[in-house]
Amino acid sequence: MYRSILYGIFLTLLFVGGSLLYIVKKTFTKDFFNVLIHVDKKYMLMSFACMLLYHTFDNIRFFVLSRAMKLRYSFFYGYVISYINTFGATITPSQAGGEFMSMYTLSRKGGKLHKVLSILTMKMLSGSTFFILALPYVLLHIYKNPSQGIRIGYVLLFFLALVLFSYILLRLFFKRKSSNQQKLIQRLKYNLKKYLVVLKIFLRDKKASILIACLSSVLVYMSFLASGAFLLKSFNPTPEILTLIEHQLLLLYAIFISPTPGGSGVGEVGALYAFEPFLELSLLGGFSLLWRFITQYLSAIIGGFLLAFLLIKDAKRFKDA
Repeated sequence: MYRSILYGIFLTLLFVGGSLLYIVKKTFTKDFFNVLIHVDKKYMLMSFACMLLYHTFDNIRFFVLSRAMKLRYSFFYGYVISYINTFGATITPSQAGGEFMSMYTLSRKGGKLHKVLSILTMKMLSGSTFFILALPYVLLHIYKNPSQGIRIGYVLLFFLALVLFSYILLRLFFKRKSSNQQKLIQRLKYNLKKYLVVLKIFLRDKKASILIACLSSVLVYMSFLASGAFLLKSFNPTPEILTLIEHQLLLLYAIFISPTPGGSGVGEVGALYAFEPFLELSLLGGFSLLWRFITQYLSAIIGGFLLAFLLIKDAKRFKDA
């Protein structure tokens, strides 16, 4: 586990570092810092507040689904789950690691594997609600702004090709031991029958919990988009909030399907094209980096520290047992 986390952090830093060099060379200027000092602080604070709402709604959907499975923990601990989930999503391809981190944080509260898997399944299904509802708006936006769609598509394809090339090289030069993976697969097979039974009961008897989780999921991503919109308004108060949200939709899809850890690279470079209509070129590079820090990496850093705290705490507990 520790080695996988370190590998994930290294890959994330590698992609972020490469994107940083590209952005600095292409659009970053010292004028950004002069403007940053004089931005509208009200909108900046609202951007941070929206990210707190993001984790609050994420907490709510976990909390409701966990209670439906009779897994109890404090509402405050739900924030710990959310931030650690963001850390896991940031250091793994296609953000898959967030679910594995959730398996740890829920299991340490007494959750059995089949119940935890049911909670995570319903969390992922409820999370798809927003992307299904937003899809017509994304297609309409691509129709109205084909150039933005093409450029963000090129960025996504570039990083996809880069990840595939890197994966092939690693497979050629390194052989990974699969014993731990085989043990995990055997354990999953053992719990599969229980998982399917619990999931069936969940879908049949817990419709209210599922509905609340779906609504919370929509509000999670709306909070994320609103954070970027308010951040941009702190630099340029002219655009409408709904217009700024619309311009981020395609980028949000690209980040979530990106094969890079946490959408790194795709998010930073794609932001150049998403926010280009609203900012001067001299501000665009610095803004894209600031946007990614506030909406992704700040939460991931907090989640990383929280995870380290829990791991150290659990290690001491098992040592003293």
